[in-house]
Amino acid sequence: MVLVRRNWLIVYLMSCLQVLAACSERAEPGQYLPADEITAASAVLIPNQQTKAVETILTFRNLEKIDHILVRKSGGTSYSRRVNRDELSAAYPLIYQVEASDPTSFKLVLSAHYKDGNVSNDLILTVDNRWGFFIRSVERVARVTGRPARDEPFPTPVNTATEWNVGGTDLGVIWEMDPGQYGIFFGDTYGSDFAPNPGNPGPNGGSWRSNVLGFSSDKDLTDGFTISRMAEDSGGNAREIIAGGKDESGNGDWTSIPTAAVRANGHDYVHYFNLRSWTGWVTNYSGLYKSTDDGHSWSVCGNVRFGSNSGFGQVGYFKKDGYVYMIGTQTGRDSPARLARFRESDIENQAAYAYWNAVSEQWVVGDETQATVIIDDTVGELSFIYNQKHQKWIIAYFNADRYNITMRTAEELTGPWSEPYELAAGSEYPQLYGSYFHPLSVSSDDLYFTMSMWMPYNVFLMKAELADMGDF
Repeated sequence: MVLVRRNWLIVYLMSCLQVLAACSERAEPGQYLPADEITAASAVLIPNQQTKAVETILTFRNLEKIDHILVRKSGGTSYSRRVNRDELSAAYPLIYQVEASDPTSFKLVLSAHYKDGNVSNDLILTVDNRWGFFIRSVERVARVTGRPARDEPFPTPVNTATEWNVGGTDLGVIWEMDPGQYGIFFGDTYGSDFAPNPGNPGPNGGSWRSNVLGFSSDKDLTDGFTISRMAEDSGGNAREIIAGGKDESGNGDWTSIPTAAVRANGHDYVHYFNLRSWTGWVTNYSGLYKSTDDGHSWSVCGNVRFGSNSGFGQVGYFKKDGYVYMIGTQTGRDSPARLARFRESDIENQAAYAYWNAVSEQWVVGDETQATVIIDDTVGELSFIYNQKHQKWIIAYFNADRYNITMRTAEELTGPWSEPYELAAGSEYPQLYGSYFHPLSVSSDDLYFTMSMWMPYNVFLMKAELADMGDF
């Protein structure tokens, strides 16, 4: 009985506290509490390139009670503008003319002043006043592989762990096969028993395959990249495409890792390196596999092989003007980038590959030692495209020194290349690596790319919005 009374007492006291809290939040008779009077169609404003003005539509809760609104500027030179009631409308277009002296980011602060003398809460609008070429925003759109983690704030279009026994994997090299049909190669892959381990991140579990291959016809990437099927074995599991020996001694054939893929001359090709040891990224060689049946079966191209110290041990491909362009590095993340090209019909004829030599300003056929550096940086796994909207070559790669995904641009593929932009930061996405552009990124401001994270050892779809505002 004593325990019951004590519980009732606790409930009674808590109820009293809630009543007191509610009363304290309630205004005293005659006391005014500011309201959120003004709503804007957009809280982030971007200047019009031609007019150099920002604009948004304002709406109001109690328009008839307003005497005027006040627009002030926070940042830059002083600014204050009064808009009287007779100028306002139910959907009022607010326009601010950006000044040359305005900073790259500032705020417009709006308040409504009522006829009875009271004032509303402030509405704060942010003006993104950056000019020139830059990355406006970067976001993680969705998970591509594995199981969704608890409370992830982004979608998982398909659970590859349950569908194809792909619980942990990385990379995500995407290329266009037929129009609107895409292939995506992943690296070392582990089964549905894979579980992310913060104490020992990276691969774990069984069903190790050196690589697996997915397919997609998803052309709306705003909600993620959906894999519709994978190259399967007889049991319905994603199967290994490029043979890897699984010899972890460091003296044999450890694994085979895809680095780039392309459709050339009507067939699909994947460039890969065959690894001897992850310590120092020592390879046995790099080469090509080929499919003549839309990715169903694959075989090695024995007449294309790069040595263990080749500057094209790992590469990216892009097709333009009848050529396949190839930017390459030594395997690993410590070497600069070089450039080669070949006709689509010559992809299996390594002797016809031509290498860019900046000293002679010529393409040198058949001698990869003549390839000079086009990007003098520590370039890791990479991909590149020609963006038609911005009329620029764009490359993205992992940079260990800056601990980020780096982006650079160039008017000509041979260079000069721009200073580095940060596409994704390791401080925001810990243990990030890999960056492979989706082919749909070639014609708009939106760059979609796959990015891996060592923890949780899976692949994610990223989106970067480019902007080229020109000069003020």
